[in-house]
Amino acid sequence: MWALSTLALFTASLLGLARWLYTRIDSFVVRRQGARRLHFEEAPRLHTLVAHLSIAARIPSPRLYVVRRSQPNAFSLGMGPHSARIILTSAALDGLDEAELRAMVAHELAHIARGHTRRATLVATLAVLTRGALRSHEGRVWLHRMGTPPERDFAADRAAARLLGEARGLATLLTRLKERASGSAPFSDAEAGTPFTAPRLEGRSLDARIHRLQRMAAEEEARGTQASLRRSVHRRSRFYPRPGATRRPRSVVPSQAHARLAHP
Repeated sequence: MWALSTLALFTASLLGLARWLYTRIDSFVVRRQGARRLHFEEAPRLHTLVAHLSIAARIPSPRLYVVRRSQPNAFSLGMGPHSARIILTSAALDGLDEAELRAMVAHELAHIARGHTRRATLVATLAVLTRGALRSHEGRVWLHRMGTPPERDFAADRAAARLLGEARGLATLLTRLKERASGSAPFSDAEAGTPFTAPRLEGRSLDARIHRLQRMAAEEEARGTQASLRRSVHRRSRFYPRPGATRRPRSVVPSQAHARLAHP
């Protein structure tokens, strides 16, 4: 009896610890990354932008954090939409305009809405705990792909384009981030396993994302041009009938004066 009670107490304690870790694991990663909370008074336009996009994505508005980094980027963490956080780098807040920040936030909100952040948070925790152990480039790429596989980034790009209403803005942002990354500081251990919007390790994957978004943008522009032509043809046909079309004769209603003259 005593052994069963001890086993039950140990199991309950273990489950409680596991639940505590499950709810606090994203806070642990945020602290180890050196991020701090970004309050509404510091960036009211950004908070309003995130709130509007969150409504469009049908998820709660995530909490915003900022981490000091020289490369414009962002990543999202959380074990679910209600505990999600978006962490933006200080270079993103200082160097990107509102349209670029909107595209970056839309990509991260798409990850949150699709449940991608749970796996990314677990891998980011593993990266923090084993920091310094993965020195090789291949090991770091493997760690990133385990947390955020390329197909998840492709899916988030498509969802973000729907949130934004167009794909051109996100394609332009990723192109600019890639150009900035080519001449930036060497890769640090703190970036390993971090699910950034534009990870510097994924050069070929980033090129494929840009290509897909540019193709989506071209298809959107072609559809818009066709719709505009259809509208213009429809408007013109109201005033200029098609050749060979017969006009229906107008019915003439006699006035009251003519009626009196005809029937005195």
